[in-house]
Amino acid sequence: MIQRPKTALLLLSLLIACTSCLKPPSLSDDNGPVVPADQVQKAILAAWGNADFNSIRLNEFLYIEQDQKIATLDPKVVYKEATQVIGRVENADNIDYKFLIRAQAMENGNFKPVTAFENDITVPKTSATLAEMPTSLEAKAVFPNSLEALQKSMADGSVGLRSGGTQSQFLGVLTVQNMLMACVKDKGWDVTCHNLQISEGKRPAPTGVSSKPDCGGIQNCEIRYKKISFDLVVNLADESTNTTHTEKVNYELVFSPDVPYLSRLVDFCYLGMVPTASQKVIVKICNKVQSFEAGQ
Repeated sequence: MIQRPKTALLLLSLLIACTSCLKPPSLSDDNGPVVPADQVQKAILAAWGNADFNSIRLNEFLYIEQDQKIATLDPKVVYKEATQVIGRVENADNIDYKFLIRAQAMENGNFKPVTAFENDITVPKTSATLAEMPTSLEAKAVFPNSLEALQKSMADGSVGLRSGGTQSQFLGVLTVQNMLMACVKDKGWDVTCHNLQISEGKRPAPTGVSSKPDCGGIQNCEIRYKKISFDLVVNLADESTNTTHTEKVNYELVFSPDVPYLSRLVDFCYLGMVPTASQKVIVKICNKVQSFEAGQ
């Protein structure tokens, strides 16, 4: 079953980014026609394709970097994460996976020591599609957990995502499960989506792969991709002041069928306006797959 993102999570995901010479999402009331939630879902599912979680093999490896850019400042990497499958036990009805995650976050302008932890996930053998993934895969740490944490991260130059813990910060399937419910209205989640765009083509393989002698087995060192982007507009209630305000964020998801399962969501970016003490600044953040290795 697909999990609905918690109200605060999607909102906060828009607030950790940055860019130079970026066009911010329009803050006007003219957002364009509403795109039905099921249309966004169908686009994401089509881009994800028929990838099967059960296809993950022992030693599959994923390395991502989080690129953060605020206003006109130069972009910088503020978070790094490597995920490796260190255990795979196939049972009669399910497969037990053990992941080793090594994460490193920036704090006060410097990278903290690497934090290593393990994460266990059990997947039924019948879960061949994203829509059938079990609820136990709900993303619990993909996004920052409070506005205060976000504002602190901007103030001290640290990453907005939590480091350490017991959950990978970026496991593509978790992020996609959240995004499938992004445009679905719910109690406390007064949302509409707009400007859905779909494109596809070919692009160079990630740097960490293209630098290998055989380009990691990638033919011509190019991967096919499909990009999904849309604007999300949400009306949020502030119980302390009994008022509501509108936030808008642009999401961009890039998928490739030519990479191992864990790396299938090769880029995940979001762009929005973040309030500071004196003004709103444009912010963009991208989680990008930099390297991968297929399992055995």
